[in-house]
Amino acid sequence: MAGGFARPPGTFGSRLLAFFHAHPVVALALLTPGIPEYLSTSSSLLNAVVDPAFFVLQLAINVGQYTAGALLVREAMIRWRKGWATVFLLGAAYAITEEGLGDNTFFNSNHGSDGVLGVFGHYAGVNWVWATGVLAFHVVYSIGLPIVLLGLALPETRGRSLLGGRGVWVAFAALGLSTATETFLVWSEFHFWMGTPLLVASGAAIAVLVVLARRVPSDGLSPARVRPTGTDREFFAVGFFFFPLAFLWEYGFTSTTIPPALLIGAEVVTFAVLLSQVRRGVGGVGNEPLLVHLAFGFVVWQAVFGVLLTLALPYTLPLVALVFLFFFRLRRAYAPAPAFDPPVRPLDAVPGPPGL
Repeated sequence: MAGGFARPPGTFGSRLLAFFHAHPVVALALLTPGIPEYLSTSSSLLNAVVDPAFFVLQLAINVGQYTAGALLVREAMIRWRKGWATVFLLGAAYAITEEGLGDNTFFNSNHGSDGVLGVFGHYAGVNWVWATGVLAFHVVYSIGLPIVLLGLALPETRGRSLLGGRGVWVAFAALGLSTATETFLVWSEFHFWMGTPLLVASGAAIAVLVVLARRVPSDGLSPARVRPTGTDREFFAVGFFFFPLAFLWEYGFTSTTIPPALLIGAEVVTFAVLLSQVRRGVGGVGNEPLLVHLAFGFVVWQAVFGVLLTLALPYTLPLVALVFLFFFRLRRAYAPAPAFDPPVRPLDAVPGPPGL
């Protein structure tokens, strides 16, 4: 199944698709930070009108972090000839880089993004309940999902390196510079510094995750079967309910006496069960339709979340429309080919043997 977006000549849309086929890094830059930041309104598109200078700065930071991070993880997977276990481990390392070293939400109880979770589950300087969900979020939305969608939309990029040696260093520099800039901005606003022990611990955790990602078996977290056994609806449901269930565990019991450690355990078990369900049903080949529906479930949840947060002024609706158009075309690209049955002629139309 070839799949992907075709490039018929002539129209503006086809020329745009041809541009993305020729420049896949730009396509990845639209997916990241488009889905994790702008679709959910974590970064507001409205700033393009209200505060253009800040919008440009925020966009530069987001691209420097998200796009560079996804590119580096993808390059590591391809160059090391690894699988999804490596992607997940490096995704967690990226999450610590952004939310720990950059945004400081792992440590700052007064940041605001984590709300009550800045206090509930805070121990030894770390917001543990919040950190669990955000780690999973970045593994999925910031790293895994963009890599999957790029391969589905532009199948010729699968297994192909997108960065040369200089490009890798540029990506590292962009990630480091944007993270340092974000750290400075957070300090300017909150006057918060994590302290040397947490800084060293964060660096050590990132290093351990990178080493594990390099050494983990290539078939780690590979599909359990060769052929897909799951259904489109099942995979859409897994994607859609993944994070609502996480939010339920994180925010639904903060006013109770349930220990935070127990809630973290329940959240991790939930993630593990859903991941196991995907592994059992996705199959190793011919799984593109299931991956499209899984990704669609994840993205629809982000779209719903963003719309709910902007009901007073739903400025995300044009972006939501573009996302739905993207997935409509993706579903059509990987739709099963209709079975061809040759026409059956009536018996009286079938010629008899010669001479009769």
